Amino acid sequence: MATLYKRPGSDSWIAKFKTADGVRTSRDTGCSSKREAQRIAAGFEMEERDASKKASSLPRAFSRIIETAAKEAAAGELTLTRAEELVHRLHKLANPDFDESTLKEFWEKWIAEQKPHVGSSTARGYEQDLHLFEAVLGPSAMKASVKSLTSDQIDAAISKARKKGDRRASTINKALASLRRVMEHAVAMGVATHNPAKQSRSLRQEDSIERAPFTAQEIRAMLDHPETTEEWRGAILIAAHTGLRLGDLLSLSRKHVDGSRLVIMPSKTSRQKKVITVPLTPPCVSWLGEKKGDFFPKLKAQATATTSMQFIAIMKRTGVPREIDQPGGLKASRSFHALRHTFASWLAEADIHADVRQKLTGHSSSKIHARYSHHDEALDRAIAVLPDLTPSARIDEDPLAKDAKEGSA
Repeated sequence: MATLYKRPGSDSWIAKFKTADGVRTSRDTGCSSKREAQRIAAGFEMEERDASKKASSLPRAFSRIIETAAKEAAAGELTLTRAEELVHRLHKLANPDFDESTLKEFWEKWIAEQKPHVGSSTARGYEQDLHLFEAVLGPSAMKASVKSLTSDQIDAAISKARKKGDRRASTINKALASLRRVMEHAVAMGVATHNPAKQSRSLRQEDSIERAPFTAQEIRAMLDHPETTEEWRGAILIAAHTGLRLGDLLSLSRKHVDGSRLVIMPSKTSRQKKVITVPLTPPCVSWLGEKKGDFFPKLKAQATATTSMQFIAIMKRTGVPREIDQPGGLKASRSFHALRHTFASWLAEADIHADVRQKLTGHSSSKIHARYSHHDEALDRAIAVLPDLTPSARIDEDPLAKDAKEGSA
């Protein structure tokens, strides 16, 4: 039983009692009334007894679960679902605050954790991936525990998304890659025992549409059309001569201009603090002139989707096709981003080294940059350096037979 005493000069009673380990300890009751202090001291002792009971019962609880698993396994009755249930019980014993999130809750939390570390477009892509699987997995799977997701459910969802026909295989594969990362994180956090998305195969991307650059004539047609506004002329011109992405281009202002150069930190690689410097061509310098502040205030103020559709309208108005047929039966699509492809391709056609092109475009890897260099003329020039193997004279008959004829004559 706890005893009470006071320290010299203090009105507060001190309780002295044994801990669950049998060690005598003292705790201040914070009370000057002896009767109230005795009640508080009794509470201290009760807490210690409860802790002691819990500590002694915990190993037994663990052993009972493990024994159950061993017995069911020996009898051939331990299924994967049952094993996951027992592992979940172990988690709850080890951590009473163990959070059993639904798949949707866990995925949303994962996206929130990624946002400080990725660009805004990447974060939006993660959200789109979630919405895609939310639509094809269905509410029951999304509201179920994250650990209950199976590879069969994922395969059925992928098949459903493919049959709907409104999403390309590449889009579905990207969403699957996100789900793999989410489930891998769930395994690392101990809320899932395995990653079922690893077993699901990606789709063949036979429906993918290639990206293609514009020709100089097509760009001039868009620039010279009387209905193309001044801001759009500047946006098209600077995009074609700098390769900037739409978001980065619309954020340009006088502060990004250093003499005849643009200095900008692309939003897509902002977390790497990557700054690119792009020299401006005379037409770009001329368009910028003495403009102050934001260069594209009207385009910047509107939604990205609206801006993209306006550019498609400019293409249509000027007779520039959005989709083109390429040799080999391949189809290629163009949008504002195709101006970035155009910039990289023009540099490649001029035999500008790949390292320089990559530095100008700000691509994070040579593999990504390679997709932007549509350099057909450079390929033709490469083939042209091969030695000429044209036969000097045509041989119509076997040389040995010819010699034989001449000898008989």
